[in-house]
Amino acid sequence: MFVDNVELSLLSGAGGSGSISFKSKGTKSSPNGGTGGEGGSIYFKSDDSIYDFSSIYSTSSFKAENGEDAGKDFQDGKNGNDLFINVPLGTSILVNNEKVAEILKDEVTFLICKGGKGGRGNKDLIAKRNPNPKISESGEKRKKVNVMLQLSLITDIAILGLPNSGKSTLIKTITNSNAKTGTYPFTTITPNLGVYEGKGKPLVICDLPGLIEGASEGVGMGDSILKHLKNSKVLILLLDPSNSEYSVDEQAKLIEKEMYKYNNNLKKLPIIKVVNKSDLGIENNEYLNISAINNKGINKLIESIDKYDYSNLDTINKSFEKISLEGDLFSIEKHDNRWEVTGDLVDRITNLNGNEFDVFNEISHRFEKSEIPAQLEDMGIKKGDIIKLNNSEFEYEK
Repeated sequence: MFVDNVELSLLSGAGGSGSISFKSKGTKSSPNGGTGGEGGSIYFKSDDSIYDFSSIYSTSSFKAENGEDAGKDFQDGKNGNDLFINVPLGTSILVNNEKVAEILKDEVTFLICKGGKGGRGNKDLIAKRNPNPKISESGEKRKKVNVMLQLSLITDIAILGLPNSGKSTLIKTITNSNAKTGTYPFTTITPNLGVYEGKGKPLVICDLPGLIEGASEGVGMGDSILKHLKNSKVLILLLDPSNSEYSVDEQAKLIEKEMYKYNNNLKKLPIIKVVNKSDLGIENNEYLNISAINNKGINKLIESIDKYDYSNLDTINKSFEKISLEGDLFSIEKHDNRWEVTGDLVDRITNLNGNEFDVFNEISHRFEKSEIPAQLEDMGIKKGDIIKLNNSEFEYEK
């Protein structure tokens, strides 16, 4: 089964917690609690040996390993293993309906879900204000990302036509016209791929399901067909002289109208217009005439295919990667005289364990050093209002 869309739920690994321990040196204590291991991250990695998402279709959820907790005597926790998910070239990655990456080259990795940082042990929390801390940090929590993967096939040539124009027969004829061929059969309502050994490197040819009027607006299988064109270099329009509804000229105009309405940049691609079914005795002198069934005119079509230097042809598409997927660091909600602050930054401020007094002092210090107080002042906080940071509450004193 050919799969070109899939939804996945991803969970990175949580960071391990730091430890609290001491080694006495005469009359002084010496903090030696280790740092927790980093949680595993999740990456997508492009792989030119696979052609769709069928290898991951049956698994809707992926989890990376957690980092291990730290031990005493400077023993840091072990990092969790990263998780790599192989995807085909031409994969677009969407988060909340926003495209965050499109991967067109082989062995490209894209970090999609970063593992949690390991919490620091008390040896790394030593400060002048607290030379013997009785606290440690918890590791950062798992991060969850829901993604949609969409595939646009990477091909040298795409064959387009109305239903029953003979596209599947043509691709079989072309790819079987040489001894060295490879085919990748899919169902009739999905793309068919074949490999043609041309004059240079092998060419990947795709025949797409039949287009109908309104395809650019989603009619029929419109979007699922047209999306594959952006990663093709040459287009073959296969026209059917036996079509009772459209002449071959009308078919060519209809296909071009739907393509360019979907993406006007497709006008940049070379087009070979071919009339099929000359075995029926119907030919058109304005086009190249062939019969995919009895091979008539196939050599001329192959000449037209071979005249292009595919290594120097470009698709209309380019690789894309969003640099950062980080969301807002914190958000603030006001309820009467209470200000509730949540988010990643708040988690980093409050992720502490250990002595209650030391924990409160450290949270207060981190809060004051953060950008949260300035934001609260801009929003009109008053002295005596209550600030809530996760499970910690205190009065605002300025």
